[in-house]
Amino acid sequence: MNDITILNSRERRENVLFLAEAWKSKGSTRSYSPIEDDAGQGESFALFKDLCFHILATQPAPPAVFEADWRRFMDAGTIYAIYDDSFEIKRYAMDPPVLRQDSKGKVIDFIRVATAIPTLERLLPQPTDPDVTADVLYAISGGALKSHAFAVVSDMLRAGRWSDPDLYRFSFTADGRLRKRTVRMGLTDLPEKADTFADMKAFNRAIHAIVKMSLGDDLQYLHTDLFMKTIPIIRCEICDAARMASCPLPHCRWRREHTEP
Repeated sequence: MNDITILNSRERRENVLFLAEAWKSKGSTRSYSPIEDDAGQGESFALFKDLCFHILATQPAPPAVFEADWRRFMDAGTIYAIYDDSFEIKRYAMDPPVLRQDSKGKVIDFIRVATAIPTLERLLPQPTDPDVTADVLYAISGGALKSHAFAVVSDMLRAGRWSDPDLYRFSFTADGRLRKRTVRMGLTDLPEKADTFADMKAFNRAIHAIVKMSLGDDLQYLHTDLFMKTIPIIRCEICDAARMASCPLPHCRWRREHTEP
């Protein structure tokens, strides 16, 4: 990678400020979080439920699809039954609350998480070591969670169940879409295809650093990645010559790399 494709701190900050303003002007949206459904639920069940939700979200389906399946699981009492160890796999097999194979199969992962509830409860009421919290969530899921382990951290912060500011460093869902956008914009210097869990932790630290430098302690940005990947005017992952020519982003590594000598 040559020097012209690396953005300096001022340019990165201007990009983040632009994205935040664009997100705000479009009417910022909040992603669905299952632990906000019932504020009176216990901490252990809330964390268990959020883990299960994000395991369901790892499948290749639009949010509207897996969220509908999630609500069917909840309405049928499946998540509650798995948590309190009253789940009957034979009854579930005969009359599953969801029909899509991708969603039905996730029940095995939910059961795996339930067997690790004693370990899960060590993260409550607050994780004692923010640096390894996402690692614990990843391990508890048996590897079913990867980028979504960081989404669980974000949900717990957003719901006010966790409050340690050190956790903000690990609260950006480092999925392929976000990694590709931020790398092409020039907000991070990691390869966009770097997708090991260690890569995702490094990505989180890098994104948190630039967001905090740019936006201070504004919590609506410190533990959400929505403002970087939901605004419709930026589609870095499908960028082409026409999009580069009309892109309003102040500074873009991808544009420099492909248009400047």
